[in-house]
Amino acid sequence: MPSVPQGAGDRSLLRRINTHAALLRFRERPHTVSELAEQLGLSRTAVEDVVRDLVDLGWIVQLDEPARDARPGRPAKSYRFAAESGHVIGVDIGVHKILCIVADLRGEPRSSRRAEVGENAPAQERLSLTDAVVRDCLRAARLDMDDVWCAGIGSPGVIGKHGTVDRYGGNGLPGWIGLDLAAEFKARWGMPVHVDSDNNLGTMAEHWRGSARGARDVVYVLSGNRTSAGILINGAIYRGHRGAAGLVGALPQLGWAQAPAHVEALAGSGIEPAREAMFSAAREGNPLALAALDGFAADLATGLVAMALAVDPELIVLGGGVSRGGDVILDAIRKHVERLHEHAPRLTLSSLGDESVALGAVKAALDSIEAGLLSAVETAPGFPPPSRTTFTKATT
Repeated sequence: MPSVPQGAGDRSLLRRINTHAALLRFRERPHTVSELAEQLGLSRTAVEDVVRDLVDLGWIVQLDEPARDARPGRPAKSYRFAAESGHVIGVDIGVHKILCIVADLRGEPRSSRRAEVGENAPAQERLSLTDAVVRDCLRAARLDMDDVWCAGIGSPGVIGKHGTVDRYGGNGLPGWIGLDLAAEFKARWGMPVHVDSDNNLGTMAEHWRGSARGARDVVYVLSGNRTSAGILINGAIYRGHRGAAGLVGALPQLGWAQAPAHVEALAGSGIEPAREAMFSAAREGNPLALAALDGFAADLATGLVAMALAVDPELIVLGGGVSRGGDVILDAIRKHVERLHEHAPRLTLSSLGDESVALGAVKAALDSIEAGLLSAVETAPGFPPPSRTTFTKATT
């Protein structure tokens, strides 16, 4: 997480820096004043002042039950981060679905809603459906737009720096290229909107709360309507010069574009030509499904090995619809990867499934709020309160 540089600022700046450092600790877990003083290396008096500020502003609240330890006397007061003081939205606008998650300021989901959409639905219909799903999700959480500070949105394709869809190479999504998604939803919702590609946001989510926690160099493969990848290098998303890093599926020789043909070839065999049906039949030992699975896995493995040789990650995470195949697809892909790559990285399935993109959008929104908070710490005359208005201005 970024930190404020310890410059030669005045005592007010130092107080704001200490307050921000304390807030980050409270966001991790509840603390007493003594615990916080020890962790931050500050005097108890200084920490008491900081805690008083955070309580008065509304960033933290005292726990109902004081913390108890082995020492005699009155139990120490413990304080927690008031995550419910603000909320964010994370949205996955996919080819076949819209998924929204509303979360508090720690990223804990409050509600989620989804809707199916046809791949050839006009762009404006998809945008309107997204708006409706988000508003329904807020109602389910008993919130409205004024309770939300920032939104994150994931979309297929290459997303420009300012939230415009620059390129899309899959099926469906007519009229999607050229849309300024950030401006579109900022106008509808009246808040900052961060837009990124679905593969990048899925990577962020897996690193934050999924199968890639603790890993520093990761390739996340999002395999659904199309297959693309996100890249994490030294703990940070690598987007490339034009934001198109990881889209190796655009090269037919690497197999990702042709992999679905093995599933489609099941038509007329008595097995539905869909991935879930193929996985299920293969698990039961159906020879036609096993043959289709093997071809599908071989094609995915070719592109995976190309990514592994280019990036040399410690971990490859398989996400999107392919993750629903469980061990049956993981074992099949691993067999082909190890055949092609003598020192193949560890391969695992996403633990977030098809929620990874929406959760990554939640994380992107929280990161945007954190950037706004840091800006306020550096420049504002006092530490800012938890306010939608404050962060709307700071992140616009």
